Amino acid sequence: MSTINTMEDLIQVLDEHPEWLEALRARLLSRELLDLPHNFAMFVTEMREFKSEMNEFKAQVDRFVAATNSRFDGVDARLDKVDARFDGVDARLDKVDARLDGHDAMFKRITDDLGQLKGAHARNAALENAAIIARDLGLRRTKSLSREELLDLIDASDTVGITVDDLRSFRVADLIMEAAAEDGEICYVAVEISYTANGRDTQRAIRNAEFMTRFTGKRSFAVVSGLYRDDRIQESIESGELCWHQLTPEQLEAE
Repeated sequence: MSTINTMEDLIQVLDEHPEWLEALRARLLSRELLDLPHNFAMFVTEMREFKSEMNEFKAQVDRFVAATNSRFDGVDARLDKVDARFDGVDARLDKVDARLDGHDAMFKRITDDLGQLKGAHARNAALENAAIIARDLGLRRTKSLSREELLDLIDASDTVGITVDDLRSFRVADLIMEAAAEDGEICYVAVEISYTANGRDTQRAIRNAEFMTRFTGKRSFAVVSGLYRDDRIQESIESGELCWHQLTPEQLEAE
């Protein structure tokens, strides 16, 4: 039997008897340490397989991202075309809007011109019937005051407290008549005329009648005349503050 005195003797004996080396290793090392080389080899194998799977997964993700980007590029291209079409539609709509604006402006001019024509036609009809307006009030028209007579009246009167705008409006009144009552009393009638009489006509007629009373000291009447009237002036008519003279369609017919 071999005698072991030194570490070199032990190593030599183990080299000569490999089975003793295995028995010694089994005695000195735990099962986990003994299995470590095998387990590590398995771990390396699994890691290589995992790496391969991850490489394949990454390749799939890259292909998916590339396909998605390609689709988005296609969508972007189609959206660019849609945007271009909408730009074309917007341009055409802008042209349509411009034309409509032109038509609206033209229609407004026509409407304004027509309103002025209707107002002028109603004014002419009322002026021709001035005597009838006076008779409806129980008066007899003696004359219609001219613009020059109104200016002279303003110049000769106390106008303190009256605005310049009101005086300008007064001197271009539609109609101011001098009239006589049955007892010979001289009165004045301030008439405002419109195709459709409204609140503005009412205010001017009442104001002009008040000015005539102030300037002459005579009794004055406020009248509005037209083919139609705004319902909002009904209260002034019913209160007696204002008289209403309605024109007829026949009076406005063109000769």
